[in-house]
Amino acid sequence: MKKIMVATDYSESASNAVQYGVSLANHFGSELSLVSAVEEPYSAAAGALVDIKDHIREEAMETMGRVKEEVTPQLRNGATVDTHTVDGDPGPTITRVAKAKNYDLIVMGTKGSTAARELFTGSVANSVIKNSKLPVLAVPDEVVFHDFRRVLLSVDERKLAGVHVIQPLLDLVRAYDAELIIYHGDSDGDGKGYDPQLPTYLAGVNHRFEVRSGAKDDVSGGIQQAVRSHDADLLAMIYHDHGFFGRLFNESTVSRVVFDSAVALLVLQDH
Repeated sequence: MKKIMVATDYSESASNAVQYGVSLANHFGSELSLVSAVEEPYSAAAGALVDIKDHIREEAMETMGRVKEEVTPQLRNGATVDTHTVDGDPGPTITRVAKAKNYDLIVMGTKGSTAARELFTGSVANSVIKNSKLPVLAVPDEVVFHDFRRVLLSVDERKLAGVHVIQPLLDLVRAYDAELIIYHGDSDGDGKGYDPQLPTYLAGVNHRFEVRSGAKDDVSGGIQQAVRSHDADLLAMIYHDHGFFGRLFNESTVSRVVFDSAVALLVLQDH
């Protein structure tokens, strides 16, 4: 995890995301990049449009400069920080830049789950999770960073493409010397379990399994209950890109958990 992008708009949730990015960069000795996407404002007058866009860009650069000054003294273990301002719609722009610059992880803030907030801010996080091939760490605005002690990985019945899918999580668990709990909720009662290769993938990692059969909660509710009961500091889920209907269901579940989660959520990409 040598290159970490923190996508920021400098809201409260983005500020929290920066702290997660700093901690991860320190543990892995990473190159930490603060990236702000400047969306083109609407204006009927072309001249006014240019002026507004320039003003937004300058303001973003000044803010990033101040954040960089605050972050730099916190870095250790060879970690560095730089800043970038790019033009474009935040969701697609973050995805494009992360791919072009070969980042290993995207960190970004999310806000609450009211309909209005999900419409205006949730679409960015959803867009990045759905379209990026990189793991995404989504940080709710009310979550204040502290070291990861216990991590809950929620898995379903689908097989993974390989250990590379969860490798970023395994690296994180080892770096923080955290406990990993693998949670599988058999809510439909069909008796099917998780990928049988998981125990092999988890060799050498401090972990345990919890399979909850016959749960009456919906999928998102069951996951959140497991997070609370285990007092987890981080929730991890896997976004599967396998088949239209499977992807549609998985996308809906992940999107709901993103905005319901009371802890930071690491979305791993299965592709």
